[in-house]
Amino acid sequence: MRRRPVARSGVALTLRRRPRLRNGLVVAIAVVCGVTVAMSVQAADRTRAAWGSTISVLVVTDDLAAGDRLDPSNTKVVGRPEPLVPDGALMSLPPDARAAAAMYAGEVVREERLASTGASALTARLPPGSRAMAIPVEPGTTPPVVVGDLVEVLVALGPDAAGGGPPGFALATGVPVIDVTDAAITIAVGDDVAPRLAVAFGQGAVTLAVVGD
Repeated sequence: MRRRPVARSGVALTLRRRPRLRNGLVVAIAVVCGVTVAMSVQAADRTRAAWGSTISVLVVTDDLAAGDRLDPSNTKVVGRPEPLVPDGALMSLPPDARAAAAMYAGEVVREERLASTGASALTARLPPGSRAMAIPVEPGTTPPVVVGDLVEVLVALGPDAAGGGPPGFALATGVPVIDVTDAAITIAVGDDVAPRLAVAFGQGAVTLAVVGD
């Protein structure tokens, strides 16, 4: 059984029979591609000109909490357009650097976001003007907390210490937890609260309550 010949496309047949037309079409396509590439390059050049020069800056690659150490595993140096670089941006990783506040992946590291050189994780978490004070953990009465939780400092007074007043009161609220161990929970209190909390330890029992959102 003989197969019927496959009909060729009219365009293909025309190009086959007219080589000059075919060559002209190839040249036209090449010109269009060249113009497109040139326009793309010009657009990229205009974008670079609009943004200005690029500056190498240090960025964090992971989310970090206050007190976390910055090292080569969670930072890198990248190029950023100059208008997008904030004041105080660092261009290299300082030794023994710790975050003084939460930092997020992709954030440019600024000097003001770092704790003082040589600061411990605990010290780095202390807000300016605050004092770190440890509250002993009492099994069964102290709520389970983690660093970053906000708590209320409660003081329970004995009958003699309370006198005719209330048997207990809230000494401070919205206080951040900055360290947790099996023995104690360390909180950051204002410099005006710290002396009163020290007196409260001698007058009665001090405990913590978790502050809800």
